[in-house]
Amino acid sequence: MLAKRYSGPADNPRVFAHQASDDVMTLTQYRGVARTKIAFVSDRDRVPGRATKEIYIMDYDGYNPRRVTVNRSLNILPNWSPDGRSLAYVSYRRGNPDVFVASIYEGRSADLTGDKGGAAFAPAISPDGKRIAYASSRAGNMDIWVANIDGSSPRRLTSTGALDTAPTWSPTGQEIAFTSGRSGSPQIYVMDTEGLNVRRLTNVGSWNDAPAWNPSKQFGEIAYTARLENRTFDIAVIDIATRQVRQLTQGRGSCEYPSWAPSGRHLTFACGRGGKWQIAVADRLGQTITMLPAGPGKNEQPDWGP
Repeated sequence: MLAKRYSGPADNPRVFAHQASDDVMTLTQYRGVARTKIAFVSDRDRVPGRATKEIYIMDYDGYNPRRVTVNRSLNILPNWSPDGRSLAYVSYRRGNPDVFVASIYEGRSADLTGDKGGAAFAPAISPDGKRIAYASSRAGNMDIWVANIDGSSPRRLTSTGALDTAPTWSPTGQEIAFTSGRSGSPQIYVMDTEGLNVRRLTNVGSWNDAPAWNPSKQFGEIAYTARLENRTFDIAVIDIATRQVRQLTQGRGSCEYPSWAPSGRHLTFACGRGGKWQIAVADRLGQTITMLPAGPGKNEQPDWGP
């Protein structure tokens, strides 16, 4: 048992409960998630007549949502920095989709791609926090690029003429998985960070997109959005070594945009049915799936952070 005294604001006992939960997990040698945050996209504060979506963060269990962006435009695809102090995301605030990085506690945002031309999507910060991958059309085609975390020294990694997007880093930071239409339909590919040794990973399903590499080196797997047995999208996980696929969701409408917890033992995603989109959390095998009380509006594109 833990012999530890907890202190803090008495009006928020959930803080004590989350800290105690994580401390109990340390006894099992597994990293807890009770004090982690999930970023997500919502239209709950939409402006009439405008396509408004903002970035929010909440506790891992869906409580205490807080708005991060306040620019009354379209803000999508959030991605946490490994230290939990910043969020990369895509914003249309200047008309063109560009990658921004928001400092959550200082309330500042920096435009990383606005002076580069073209459209930029799907930012992904590296595990060491020093680099950022994203998709950009600055060279005329949507390709995968990598730059320093401040946007400097951008390098193009793909140039096939196909649509390449949705990069995600391996736990070592030495490889990147991404979505490409080079085979005729969106599929998941893997390459090294120089753009070499490209190989196709998925062969099951007519549409595979939005890969998320499990951050734990223990598991060696990638979750993604898949169209497998029917016309809806579900969450699937592929073992990188064996190429075996397991389907995590079924019969919940369309489920998209998976993201792993820092421990790699749980993941979050969004499910939509009848125009209503809410965020879910599941264990990595999909045995327990819980819908979170994320609040009003269409809530989607979750990203699980520290």
